[in-house]
Amino acid sequence: MQLELSGITKRFPGVLANDGIDLTVAPGEIHALLGENGAGKSTLMNVLYGLYQPDEGEVRLDGAPVHFTGPGDAIAAGIGMVHQHFMLIPVFTVTENIMLGVESTSGPLMVLERGRARRRIVELSEQHGLRVDPDAIIEDLPVGVRQRVEILKTLYRNSSLLVLDEPTAVLTPQEIVDLFEVMRSLKAAGTSIIFITHKLNEVVEIADRITVLRRGKVVGTTTPETTSETELARMMVGRPVQLRVTKAPSVPREPVLEVRGATVRDDRGQLAVQALDLEVRVGEIVAIAGVQGNGQTELVEAITGLRPLEEGTISIAGTPISADPRRVFLAGVGHVPEDRL
Repeated sequence: MQLELSGITKRFPGVLANDGIDLTVAPGEIHALLGENGAGKSTLMNVLYGLYQPDEGEVRLDGAPVHFTGPGDAIAAGIGMVHQHFMLIPVFTVTENIMLGVESTSGPLMVLERGRARRRIVELSEQHGLRVDPDAIIEDLPVGVRQRVEILKTLYRNSSLLVLDEPTAVLTPQEIVDLFEVMRSLKAAGTSIIFITHKLNEVVEIADRITVLRRGKVVGTTTPETTSETELARMMVGRPVQLRVTKAPSVPREPVLEVRGATVRDDRGQLAVQALDLEVRVGEIVAIAGVQGNGQTELVEAITGLRPLEEGTISIAGTPISADPRRVFLAGVGHVPEDRL
């Protein structure tokens, strides 16, 4: 499928999210859409998928203008989208999630043809290397497998253009390798892929072409062979970027944050943080690394008073705090949440 976006403009109150964007994706191409958070990447794809209506501009598929009033129109036209936050029902099986909305039935009692759907899912899984148990319950699956289910949902609906919105944000390094293998398989089968990300190394590895957005505008389109991570970073932010930071050794002083034996549960009541100890001292930067979904969110919410501790203590400047965001704020703690909205 050939996709052409011409002059796409999308405004929100006080914000020009997309400003006259032109984008072309060729059949069987992996086209990376690169930009900082807030550059307009997801907004543009939501316009393509029918979630937003453009204020100006035109969408063409294989040369013909199209107008989508909702995602159903986009899906019917052969466009599939895997959102950054998965759209799966945890208590349903893989097969039930994939067939939901496009169910086939038989007989006067309209019995769901689960067996037929299951066979098709197995066939698609084998064809594209998407190893998934069609009978597994979604909530029992790791994040990487859930993403395969989302991709299978689009293929089950005969999508020929696939939009992947920040697909590696929730994956381990090995899962990213597996995803890239799947993307190459889909490309070989003729599927066009729009790969939304802000990770430079991934773009250089997997993309055929790269379009960079900055503040809602296209600042350039290039290829991995004719650019570098340094140049892509410059295009993203509008100035030279030093990708390696030189810094003097830190000279930390007394502890300002002390977490002792912290145990925290997530929204489902599952243990997200178990008996964690953490100390942050004056004059140092402490990084907490890990794939999304491994307790970082719950830990931060506990430190900032948004989520109660099941066990353990948290102290700011030597004073124990409770699950009270106001007290934490008055103690001098600032919080920039992961969800910028």
